[in-house]
Amino acid sequence: MAPLVDRGFVRLDEGLMHYRVVGEGLPLVMLHASPASSATLEDLGAALTVAAGRRVIMPDTPGNGLSVAVSGDDPELGDYAAMLARFCAGLGLGAVDVYGMHTGAHIAIEWALMDGSAVRRLVLDGVAVLGADERAEYLQHYAPPRGPDAHGTQFAWAFNMIRDQMIFWPHFRQGAGHFRAGGRFEPELLHALTMDLLMALPSYHHAYRAVFRHDVLARLEQLTQPLLFLRHDGAPLEAGAAAALARLPGARVAETDDVAARVAAIVDFLGEA
Repeated sequence: MAPLVDRGFVRLDEGLMHYRVVGEGLPLVMLHASPASSATLEDLGAALTVAAGRRVIMPDTPGNGLSVAVSGDDPELGDYAAMLARFCAGLGLGAVDVYGMHTGAHIAIEWALMDGSAVRRLVLDGVAVLGADERAEYLQHYAPPRGPDAHGTQFAWAFNMIRDQMIFWPHFRQGAGHFRAGGRFEPELLHALTMDLLMALPSYHHAYRAVFRHDVLARLEQLTQPLLFLRHDGAPLEAGAAAALARLPGARVAETDDVAARVAAIVDFLGEA
């Protein structure tokens, strides 16, 4: 039987941060991709609890899920990291290990650089490495601000964006040269991700924009924590993996094309002395 995943809130100055938590032991904080919520990490978090005996804490990152948004009109990743640090302090946590996927990985990098004593080990599951022209294009087209309107067009728009992310990379380039492998089309998953996007509609674009402004290669070079970089054949962000790893001579790399391999690689990494 899978362990029970509990839920709770931590009150910050900005409002409430929502999280999921499972297990007992040393804390592992897991940060999800955009524009989703911590619900997408439940299965992986529960598997890591069973395999590694860890307390796994999965917050909805600021402005996603049921968590309050970052203050300000155009926040940077450091603002997200600072809120997560205060969230952990509110839970009474000391040093933590951190897993981040896509947007969550970029936030994790800034968190680790902001307070090296707070983040012990870092697992990065996909980072966006963009050139200058790509940055400009992504900032213009990838995550446009969107709100509700009198005709309810946001509902179809949200579903189409989630579906298109499964078909194309990036989703706004819909030619034959941009078909992606590995998209998932289970109706329940598409529905859940669409609902996550709709729930975050007022603020979903801020985290994306912060990622597209992020000089991730320069920031990776400054990390001092032990680092595990997960790779997935055909994943949307895999094109940037070689460039990222070239800046990380001391990083461990694991090819993890299924959940079992991902769990095994993370458990092995976290179990190192």
